[in-house]
Amino acid sequence: MKSKFWFCLLLLGIWLPPAAQAQMVRPPAFIGGIPGKAQFQAIQLQRHQARTLLYREALEELRRNPAAADVPECRPGQDPKQGQCLVQPGPAAAGTSPLRRRFAVLVGNNRYAAPIPSLDTPIADVTRIAEVLRQRFGYEARIVSDAGKARIIEALNDIAAEARPEDSVLLFYAGHGYLLDDVKMGYWIPVDASVKTARGWISNQDIAKLLAAIPARQLILISDSCYSGSLTREQKVSQGKELDVDRILRQRSVLVLSSGDDEPVSDEGKEGHSIFAWNLIKTLQATGGLTPGAKVWSTVRTGVSEEYPQQPQYGAVVSAGHAEGGDFLFLPPQ
Repeated sequence: MKSKFWFCLLLLGIWLPPAAQAQMVRPPAFIGGIPGKAQFQAIQLQRHQARTLLYREALEELRRNPAAADVPECRPGQDPKQGQCLVQPGPAAAGTSPLRRRFAVLVGNNRYAAPIPSLDTPIADVTRIAEVLRQRFGYEARIVSDAGKARIIEALNDIAAEARPEDSVLLFYAGHGYLLDDVKMGYWIPVDASVKTARGWISNQDIAKLLAAIPARQLILISDSCYSGSLTREQKVSQGKELDVDRILRQRSVLVLSSGDDEPVSDEGKEGHSIFAWNLIKTLQATGGLTPGAKVWSTVRTGVSEEYPQQPQYGAVVSAGHAEGGDFLFLPPQ
């Protein structure tokens, strides 16, 4: 609830100087409790305005140089494990082999450098979701906590090197995000990000490149951050009537499930989890047998939108190799 309290000061018309902001990384809990629909709608605009003011120097840099946050592709001989470059995708692979291994990489960012406010739930969210993925779906789940930009890129480069086309890969990010309104470009804000420069931010464009480099035919990114719906824009996916599992597993499916659309999202919810993560956990725990990602999204969206005015989105990343008609499949362990 720390960030809620901080933004509610802005709702009251109180703006704090930078020195005071730095002291408010761990402020008291929001005295009004978890905001309801009306309250949440009332602070959405204020919240975005607050972030825009907080990040103003980095945003000015991005307007001058839209590539300020971009990460170069790895040169021959350059070590991708340093997280300073993006591995390049190999040739697309189709096939008929069944799923081999299941990998999950979950990034949860709580502790941000002042004056960016810290968050309460991401590490608890990824820890519980990792447990569910291991127990119900047989994933090898890796948790990356309080990660800076290089560490996030390194973790995704690692999975790109390790995964094979017949694998299933699930990625999860929980932390701050921002949408640059001018160009509708979204960004993840790692824990070592600065409000003065965008060099420590991760753009949707680079996220798409990282997805393209992971060769798994079954690939999904779940993003629980503000404005993460911009990742789903390339192609919307809806729940189909019939599911041709064999065909789906032969082609490449690259999906994104976001906690909201182009809007702020709640980092509070139930039982110590964000409202999105709580609904995702409950949905995955209740799945029986093979379940398409579109169905998981539909259930999560209903649960979230009944309590908060945020709309989880589901879409395909065509630029990362998604084939028409594909979907991510949640399958019981073999």
